[in-house]
Amino acid sequence: MRFKMKDIVVGIVVIAVVVTTALIYKNLKSPKTLPKVIDSTSKQDFMNEFNMEIPDDLDSVELKDVTGGMGRGIATRKFEGTFTHTVLADLPDLETGFYEGWLVRGEVGNSNFGFISTGKLKVAKGGFLLEFSSGTDYSDYGGVVVTEELIFDKTPEIHILEGSF
Repeated sequence: MRFKMKDIVVGIVVIAVVVTTALIYKNLKSPKTLPKVIDSTSKQDFMNEFNMEIPDDLDSVELKDVTGGMGRGIATRKFEGTFTHTVLADLPDLETGFYEGWLVRGEVGNSNFGFISTGKLKVAKGGFLLEFSSGTDYSDYGGVVVTEELIFDKTPEIHILEGSF
């Protein structure tokens, strides 16, 4: 049996296409894992970078990016007749939408669970800033969330940063 050079080349091309298709299919079916963000930046480094001081009498918490991105932030709170809450976040600019801050009470499924919007974050200090104050004591809201929003309403959309006091 004699093979022509044309038959050999066609055979090699067919084998290459089959192998390539199998590898692509296998790669698409394998589970993807997002790289873990290793946050080695301390609260002090963050404060130095944004040239700010957090007074010792404020509760503060570091906010971590839950999307696998590089966002980060610091939230503070205090209640002395007036509840004050501040968020300073290092986040990328958005082409559409805005960032919104939330205080969170309880855990999902708990009857006391709830979100309170603390407003839109504004561009400031080389990042995003939120300042919230109220006559209501929200100290039992131990969670802080920053979301990416398209609509300013009472429903949190895409969680970006999270932390707990």
